[in-house]
Amino acid sequence: MFYLRDFPDEKIFSRLQQDYPHLDPVAVSSFLRLLVVGSEFLDRLDRFLADYGITHGRWIVLILLWRREDPKALPSELAQEQGVTRATMSGLLRQLERDDFVHRQDDPADGRKAAVILTEQGADLINRIMPDYYDLVNRLMAPLAVDEQAGLTDALNKLLGCNI
Repeated sequence: MFYLRDFPDEKIFSRLQQDYPHLDPVAVSSFLRLLVVGSEFLDRLDRFLADYGITHGRWIVLILLWRREDPKALPSELAQEQGVTRATMSGLLRQLERDDFVHRQDDPADGRKAAVILTEQGADLINRIMPDYYDLVNRLMAPLAVDEQAGLTDALNKLLGCNI
């Protein structure tokens, strides 16, 4: 998480540019605000999901399964889609299995593989969460007009596509 309330102002940037001439005040200012907003939104999402007794890591696994036409996947596929290691995914799946939100089904063709399947209880949890989740998203994004939200999406997609 990245929390900051005292953003650098023009005076601070002017002083810093003396030592760091490549410093771009607009880029730094935007970057810091993006980190703070992302951290605050993620913190708000974590608190929201905690009211349902689930972490956002486990919730994402359920969402990945729920949005598929066929709500099953290999653990390695889920790990890749979520951007986590296979070991992390194994831990998430163990917890979800323990809570009966997913179960594993052995592959009859290859006994070493097992697909993860969303259970009825997992789908029920998602269906309970989603209306309130969409309300939360709407409240968080409400300060921006629809065209500003679309512009933000475009800008963020550009940042997601950059090769660092």
